[in-house]
Amino acid sequence: MKMTIGEKIALLRKERDITQTELAEYLFLTPQTVSRWEVGSGAPEITLLPRIAAFFGVSIDELFGVTSLERAEDLVCKYSVLRDDRSFQEAMECVNSQLQTIDAALKSREEDAARLAADRDQLEAEKMHLWIQQGRESFQRALRIADPFVEKTEGYPAHPWYLRMRLQRNQLRANLGMGRGALEESRKDFLERPGMVTLHLYLNMLLELQKYEELLSIQETEPLAQEIICPISEENLSLWWLFIRAAIETGAADFIERHVPSVLAVCGEKDEFSFLRSLLPFYQKARQEEKLKETKQRLLSLLPGMGMNPYFEETAKKEIESF
Repeated sequence: MKMTIGEKIALLRKERDITQTELAEYLFLTPQTVSRWEVGSGAPEITLLPRIAAFFGVSIDELFGVTSLERAEDLVCKYSVLRDDRSFQEAMECVNSQLQTIDAALKSREEDAARLAADRDQLEAEKMHLWIQQGRESFQRALRIADPFVEKTEGYPAHPWYLRMRLQRNQLRANLGMGRGALEESRKDFLERPGMVTLHLYLNMLLELQKYEELLSIQETEPLAQEIICPISEENLSLWWLFIRAAIETGAADFIERHVPSVLAVCGEKDEFSFLRSLLPFYQKARQEEKLKETKQRLLSLLPGMGMNPYFEETAKKEIESF
């Protein structure tokens, strides 16, 4: 059971071998007043709390019996309600400070290691909760920017931000648990207004929600989509990029074997480099050694023409050679 403030004052006083009279004199009160606090017949006025805490060398939180762990939990809860940057910073600093204190105590081996480890686990859980909550808040803030931007560009598909902003909005909606609604909306838009942009949004939403098999099936079963993606060309290459990504995720070797050569045939060197680089893990996992070797050689031959600075070119070279 949590201590009352009077019980905490009594405990602190006895731990420090201080009499009720000495505390009363410091506060310009009678010993009987201190006695009443300690037996629960009253409580200190709020204006006295800072002086009492200072007298015992503790924080006001400690005076009220609030542990450091409870303080962190309270601050995390406060951020969950307010969702403002200041509350986040306050809670995160408190959690990190206590984690550092616990780590130091564990190294010194002077305290109960099991209790400290349990407290550390709790603090790590609170920290994770903070990041999750901040992530959601960040997504919501971004969505509040994206929504009016989408409205502003409605009816102007040639606008440079038309597709990009809608893709970003769908990603935000998926991360906020609104992916199903966004998928239905994008599917409806495509069926009502079939075209490159609406199909891209539809396919991308399927990819975002990891509905890979459904995405791949569209290539074979949806006549409206087939009219847009066939034949493979530079114009619809961005759509085939989505199909290839879904095939890689599902390990659809037949799909890749059938379509990748046709995709690469219409690629410029930079697009070819991106496609082939994404296929390296697939070929390695599928143990297609000959394909892997051939792809690595082609990538290394393309690499000098990618316009990378020397550092990134060397990093890319090492990554390719590591497969």
